[in-house]
Amino acid sequence: MKNIDVFLGKKGDDLKRIFIISDGTGQSAINLMRACLIQFEEQHVRLTVFSKVNTKEQIESILNQAREQKAFVAFTLVKKELRRYMHKLCHDYEIIHHDILGPPVEKLSNFLGAKPLENPNLLRRVDDKYFKRIEAIEFTINHDDGKNLKGLKEADIVILGLSRVSKTPTSFFLAQLGYKVVNIPIVPEIPLPKELFEIDQKKIVCLVMDPEVLQKVRMERMKHYKTTSNYTDLKRIFEELEFVYDLVKKNRQWHIVDTTNKSVEETAREIISCIYGREQELY
Repeated sequence: MKNIDVFLGKKGDDLKRIFIISDGTGQSAINLMRACLIQFEEQHVRLTVFSKVNTKEQIESILNQAREQKAFVAFTLVKKELRRYMHKLCHDYEIIHHDILGPPVEKLSNFLGAKPLENPNLLRRVDDKYFKRIEAIEFTINHDDGKNLKGLKEADIVILGLSRVSKTPTSFFLAQLGYKVVNIPIVPEIPLPKELFEIDQKKIVCLVMDPEVLQKVRMERMKHYKTTSNYTDLKRIFEELEFVYDLVKKNRQWHIVDTTNKSVEETAREIISCIYGREQELY
């Protein structure tokens, strides 16, 4: 059994205490509590998370603390026997409590006509997926727009592309699916980093867009800028795209995806299909 404290709002003597008790990591309960607490202004709360709780003795020890500290108790326990014991002690100790997992599992059991497996390891897998997605998002943020090439070999996908072809939005969407993404801008006058050619080349995707559509996108971006650059010049855009196509011809393991008039979701699915052979989620 482990326990950690998470403070929401300011620390102080007026903190309200919430105990989260779980036979997994407790992340699902934390997410629910945060979603609920955001509806209350100026609430200062200490969440104490007790994870990997799987015996009645542990439950009794925790609830004794909850009673002393007048805490609210929320719990996710997959075993019916432990849930019933938790309810009984909470009633005996007059502790305000909420069973997060029990009611929906029991209703689904009645609806499906099947008994739940009551395996806490299954819930941990869900929590593991959550943490892996968070890790992927943090990795992708840190490797946006070529600003950091450290860890390039750890990337699941490397996106190359000209300015405004949807590199960053696509990268972040893929990160939410659990993919670690690095995106690197292509500028004809600037050589691509040598590190790019030292990784698995099948993970590299070049994004392109119809020249006239790309011009409109860039013109929209430049409305608030005063500049005389050729950034929106159609001839220049044609030259940039030709440069990209030449790159792909020279690097035959690279993939190319056209983002013209596609949603980020469509582009992401196509990228996954190119690299991994079919649409899937890593985690």
